[in-house]
Amino acid sequence: MKRKNIIYSAIVSLFLFGSCIDLDEKVYDQLTADKYFENFTEADIPGAIAQVYSDLQKLYSGDNAHTQGAYLYTTEESADLWVTPKRGGSWYDGGIYYRLNQHKWLYDDAHFEGNWDRAYKSINNCNRLLYQFESMGFDNEALVSELRVARAFWYYILIDLFGNVPIETKYDNPAGYLPETSKRADVFKFIVKEITESIDHLSDKTYGRWDKFSTSMLLAKVYLNAEVWEGEGKTYWDEVIALCDVIIKDPRYDLEADYKAPFVKDNENSKEIVMGISNDDVYDYGCTFLIHLWTQHWKYQFHANTITGFWGGCCAPPEFANSYDPDDLRFEKSWLIGQLYDNVGNFGPVGAPMYCDPWHPSDKDKLLAYTKDVPLYPNEDTPTTGEQYGARMNKYEIKKGAVNTLSNDFVLFRYADVLFMKAEALYRKGGKVATQEIVDLINDVRKRSFVNYTGNKVLKVADLNDERFLQEYAWEFCQEGHRRQQLIRFGVFTSKKWFLHDSSEDFRNLFPIPRKERLANPKLEQNPGYPLD
Repeated sequence: MKRKNIIYSAIVSLFLFGSCIDLDEKVYDQLTADKYFENFTEADIPGAIAQVYSDLQKLYSGDNAHTQGAYLYTTEESADLWVTPKRGGSWYDGGIYYRLNQHKWLYDDAHFEGNWDRAYKSINNCNRLLYQFESMGFDNEALVSELRVARAFWYYILIDLFGNVPIETKYDNPAGYLPETSKRADVFKFIVKEITESIDHLSDKTYGRWDKFSTSMLLAKVYLNAEVWEGEGKTYWDEVIALCDVIIKDPRYDLEADYKAPFVKDNENSKEIVMGISNDDVYDYGCTFLIHLWTQHWKYQFHANTITGFWGGCCAPPEFANSYDPDDLRFEKSWLIGQLYDNVGNFGPVGAPMYCDPWHPSDKDKLLAYTKDVPLYPNEDTPTTGEQYGARMNKYEIKKGAVNTLSNDFVLFRYADVLFMKAEALYRKGGKVATQEIVDLINDVRKRSFVNYTGNKVLKVADLNDERFLQEYAWEFCQEGHRRQQLIRFGVFTSKKWFLHDSSEDFRNLFPIPRKERLANPKLEQNPGYPLD
């Protein structure tokens, strides 16, 4: 699958940016759409739509995604399972990370403009292809449906982050055209309509593309958030359950025996992945998958024997790191703590423990040993910690010899979440009263992470309430980009306490419409609570 994606990317790059010279020296500026589609066949479809799927890498990719906006970083940093503390003179960048984590962000912070821009560029690619296929008379209902779902996914991202956004489905808009804001409920209805009208025409199962199963999970997630997104008390619990059952009943999907299996370097064949986003560390360009660089200390390169260096920023908030059961294997398979060693002999004998730089005077002569705790140094104008503190994100395997982008496919949706979504729908449908069926679904996922799953390790009906449900979500799905959505759905995004976040105003359940976009388009309506200038 990764090799195919390389070929598709090469084809689409030729289509979008290429030029050609024939033997008669006739030079063309570019390979235009009419020429490209002149002899277009079904075999050309994967290459033509490759950009649609490489666009999905924007959710977590880019050399400056941590500063300029990517869905994964922005949503996790603003929630309770991920924090980027200032370390000496590093990882402050004008306070943007603290502002996200403490819910004190400014309406012109780059994260919001970046996410908006990435989403609408991806939507425009879908609209372009739909327009081109229609213009050439290429009638393929499955292809059109796949592109409509791909576009609906980006509206799923936008409705989550910003709520009220323009719905744009045309590519050939006149010069000077400016779209108007649509209400969040209307965006919700649009997403549902696009998916429900398309899903029956999709492929049965195609890894890394929008097929019937990945689209069923997308629609289930949309319905799961209906109370927030559509509002007016609208719920679709039966629909969520039915869509989850479509995936549960298919024998091709199942839980892996090892929690780590969906995140290893060659994970594209994992039976747990419902929707994966393909990465390749040789042929992909644009610094696609950098989560490992965001978190590990720069000396980790010599501990893990990699080619790439690291930047040493984000980690687990101490409250969350210390919340795991001591016997829960998910902690060590998601986070790294302990001493780093020089395993290549860069600083001295092979195997010797490494020390901090130090980035801060207080780190001088301290061992470079990651801890669950993140103590703050006194007498600092800005909260500052040591470069060695904090459990580091280690969910995705970092192979020996790793370069600056990982080859692991990013797990957008996985089977464990299907079981959790069904459990949550049943829980909410029953008035938030736990039943044995509900806890059995959670236990099916939970039990693989304990060697001896007996006694108090087993979730009981009496244990399950909103707080415990959120904890179970956290232990299972940390670092996967779902946490902000979960906190908002359970009504605690602005009130829950973590690290330096105490409480915040309810309007921060939505991010601001970027100032730059509103200056360019006065028709865009700002979300409540944010400045209008």
